[in-house]
Amino acid sequence: MIGLFKIFDAHVHFYSNAYFRFLVRQKTNRLDINAELKNLAMKGRIEIPGEDPVILAKRWIEIIDKWKIERMMLFSSIPGDEDSVVKAVQTFPTRFAGIFTVDPNSNLLMANAEKRLKQDGLRGLLLSPSVYHISVNDSWLDPLYQLCQDAKAIVFTQFGKVTIKPREYAGMQSYVDEDFSNPKDLIPVAKKYPAIRFVIPHFGGGRFEETLEVGKECTNVYIDTAGSNSWMAEHSSKPDLRTVFQKTLAAFGAARVLFGSASGMFPRGYRYDIVDNQTKLVQEMRIPLGEAKKIFYENAAALVEP
Repeated sequence: MIGLFKIFDAHVHFYSNAYFRFLVRQKTNRLDINAELKNLAMKGRIEIPGEDPVILAKRWIEIIDKWKIERMMLFSSIPGDEDSVVKAVQTFPTRFAGIFTVDPNSNLLMANAEKRLKQDGLRGLLLSPSVYHISVNDSWLDPLYQLCQDAKAIVFTQFGKVTIKPREYAGMQSYVDEDFSNPKDLIPVAKKYPAIRFVIPHFGGGRFEETLEVGKECTNVYIDTAGSNSWMAEHSSKPDLRTVFQKTLAAFGAARVLFGSASGMFPRGYRYDIVDNQTKLVQEMRIPLGEAKKIFYENAAALVEP
């Protein structure tokens, strides 16, 4: 607990050893895998964890105990690395809940999603339409949405500007198609599948006004506050975080806002500056304590309940 608030961080990347190995295997004309990992670590000034994800999970527990964070939602951030998060969640089921990234174009999409949601106990998935060049409203995804609705799964759907730092460190380009980055594309999907809880991360990643429209129109769409939100400096209106919170609460209400830090890579580890800034801000804004508790803990805890 930090001050008056219990914290359930709804957006943390579990960058395992396997994550980085899956990543560098995508390079063309690559060096030996270990040489690629060494170069990536040097360029990004980051640590590559050891091969056992349980040891990484234990490291996270030590860190969040230090910062008094109760729970975290861990993201498997590349298709293929689901097992790392599964092992972390199974080791610390009262502290972690798991989300996995999908390749929506994969022929193994449904078999893998069914295994992860129904057998492995992960609580939801992450879609990045602009990264995989497919509309969130593509009919190909209907079976996936039906599965998520049946499994009461959460669907994080990333819109706006997408930056994948580990790819940059590996010397890999990200071919993002902005045609699929508009949050408003989610509206017909959210209405078609009203039992799915969708989450738009990073306040919409720069597509803020469109995200607010989605929040007003679809009561099953949530929003998260994750990261430094550097998009604000590039936005035409140059909003500050107070303004963003005010407009978000007006459109979504406190019951559909999730705190997130977008923590992930070491040695930086947990981004306590994010939680510190945001908890102080909601107190300065005099947001009622009951609403603040929803944002920082209760909403995420309710979402991950099976």
